[in-house]
Amino acid sequence: MESADLYPLGPDTIPLDLTTPSRSYKKHAWLAMSGLTLFMLAYIALGVCFTGITVLGAIHLSEAFEVVRAFVTFCSGLLSLFIIKSLFSVRKASEPNGIEVTASNQPKLFEFIHTLADDVGAPRPHRVFLTPEVNAAVFYDLSLANLLFPSKKNLIIGLGLVNVLTLGELKAVLAHEFGHFAQKSMMVGRWVYTAQQIIGHMVVARDWLDKLIRGIGRIDIRIAWIGWMLGLIIWSIRSVVDTLFRLVIIAERALSREMEFNADLVAVSVTGSDALINALHKLQAADHGWQTAISVLHSEANNGRRLSNIFQAQKAAMNKMKAVLDDPDYGVPPVPAAGSEASSHRVFTEAMARPPQMWSTHPANRDREDNAKAMYVPADIDSRSSWQLFTDPDALKKSISDDFYNPEKRSELEEIAEDDAMMRRFGRSYFNPTYRGNYLGRDALRHFTSIDELLTTGDIESDPLYALSKIYPESLKESLAAERSVNAEIRTLEGLHKGELQPSGGTIRHRGEELSKAEIPSALQQLAEERTALIETLKMHDALCHRSHLLAAEKIGNGWQEHLLHLLYLLHAVEHMAAVVSNERALLVNTWQVITADGKVGFFEKRRMIRTAVIVQTSMREVSSAFSQLKLPDTILETVGITNWDEQHPKFELTDVTKKNWDQWCQVADEHIGIIGRLLNYLAELLLEDVIVAEDKIATALKDNTDIGVAPPAQPPLTKYPTLMQGDEHQLQSKLDLWNRFQLAHGVAPTIARLTVAGAVIGGTIYGGFMVA
Repeated sequence: MESADLYPLGPDTIPLDLTTPSRSYKKHAWLAMSGLTLFMLAYIALGVCFTGITVLGAIHLSEAFEVVRAFVTFCSGLLSLFIIKSLFSVRKASEPNGIEVTASNQPKLFEFIHTLADDVGAPRPHRVFLTPEVNAAVFYDLSLANLLFPSKKNLIIGLGLVNVLTLGELKAVLAHEFGHFAQKSMMVGRWVYTAQQIIGHMVVARDWLDKLIRGIGRIDIRIAWIGWMLGLIIWSIRSVVDTLFRLVIIAERALSREMEFNADLVAVSVTGSDALINALHKLQAADHGWQTAISVLHSEANNGRRLSNIFQAQKAAMNKMKAVLDDPDYGVPPVPAAGSEASSHRVFTEAMARPPQMWSTHPANRDREDNAKAMYVPADIDSRSSWQLFTDPDALKKSISDDFYNPEKRSELEEIAEDDAMMRRFGRSYFNPTYRGNYLGRDALRHFTSIDELLTTGDIESDPLYALSKIYPESLKESLAAERSVNAEIRTLEGLHKGELQPSGGTIRHRGEELSKAEIPSALQQLAEERTALIETLKMHDALCHRSHLLAAEKIGNGWQEHLLHLLYLLHAVEHMAAVVSNERALLVNTWQVITADGKVGFFEKRRMIRTAVIVQTSMREVSSAFSQLKLPDTILETVGITNWDEQHPKFELTDVTKKNWDQWCQVADEHIGIIGRLLNYLAELLLEDVIVAEDKIATALKDNTDIGVAPPAQPPLTKYPTLMQGDEHQLQSKLDLWNRFQLAHGVAPTIARLTVAGAVIGGTIYGGFMVA
């Protein structure tokens, strides 16, 4: 097949002004440029001032030596050096973890890329790299020269992306990236990125100059004050520069949103309005499939087995998820209804408009779809495989897959089929499509305070066969999907409210509406109410499900009801203890992060850490005590490799935390808590499997009227163990105290206060320096 035949045809007609930058685009470009220019002028002016003081001081000292003038000249020289040296901290971007390809070894790919670049009016990429991930991106080398001259742009093509997209969809994704190549305003992003490296180095890095100043500060107090004073001035410079640059970043983010929309329209101009949107939809499933494939690869390697084709594993994972979710459209873009207008068809709803991982910093998918279809451009999407662009794709897949393993040990691993490996991962009974995804990523019993509550929740039919016929209805799938969606919305809004996430373009969008930060708590309250209702619906289903099987087990007899009840008690205990352990670890880590946020631990912060450690210690000892009393089935003990539970199970037996050992105690405790938590999660997975297998056996025996023999003997249930209901977790600190907020400029008021103090110190220093020099 000729290379030219691999380039999909574009739309027949394109609106003349489709890719013309909008007024909003131009406005944000000017704002970003103006902000960056003012910032750089201020930065240069600061350096000029201290350099001027140094030069004047040196000139006057050459005429007549004065101790005070010599001192001021020396200090201003150090400050000048501090500012100037940051300009030379810029480094070339590191190369991606992949393979660089050329036109000689991948001629069809390069002909495709060059044709596409010419088609959209963009410069051809300088270098091209193939990486294993679900990704496509532009990166460029940086140096001080790039502040004035354009840098050569390089292209990354992720083969995990190629693996799931058709030729037409890949063309759309790469056209988006080339759309950035063609944007003149991309130089703003380059300048901002370069400036970010400079500022990041100045604000974060600590080098010989900082060590020198700290050393001076530790000398006799008659000299130490010099180090303290220089340290205060450098802190002030860092604070002012950091604060001013944050304003530049805000303007650049707004421009970045407009640039993404414009790059999407570039893709629309050569592929039509649907190809890019379909690719976006596929990428969400591709992300999950890729992460699952990587997890399976590592799991199999730990057991002496090797996958030869990670990309086949990705496809297999996506197919398995489609079956588990009982969703034939999983990873498949929905098509317009018969007779409907293609321009009004929407692939993304408002609620599910979250970007996939590779474009996590981009606008919401629904916003991008609305933008791409505002001037709808119809075009057929080439459905051929994207792998046709590559020379010997099988060899390429194998080479990339082999790179995941240690070359020295790779030959020792048994090569297995990817489908077999994925069958093992999804071989658990709870992945069966019959269960509508009910046990996928959610605890089965943690919503109940006790098994007694489970046994009294909901009304159940007296006929076990009729009761069993009502479990796992089609509506369960919809409730589970709604709960996952609401949980994702809550996580996103909480991240935005806490400042952990930044909205694209500075605008918070939720369900098609713009929200101010002050409106987030109200939206979260509404979502919490929705989640509560959904949890109650799912809780009712779970209770009826397990009660129906217990009722069936009672009718069968032979100890099956007691056996199933024992498994339910164990699963409830293990799920709750796992939640408690995770909660305590989160508290320990959160407190540690808070007290070390400014790089120093004061007296009161140390006391707080010790108090937290005592709380965690008390709770973990309670968990450890209950953990030791578990009576697990022999099959589970064999699976986890334990022959004597009393002697071999992990214990939390650390000595008491004290003022002398608190820091080491916290690190060791975190490690021990992690070990116990991982085992509890694994036990929960195994126990859930045992519960479902037992329930299925009971239901089948009752329906088919077959004899399944006598149940395994049931142990006395563990009735005393710590529990943790959802919503009762520790309230973790997301906001620093006033002093730390001042030092780190968290929040508007602390930022203004820090800028005022730091500005006054710098202003006074420069004024005094010129007066003396």
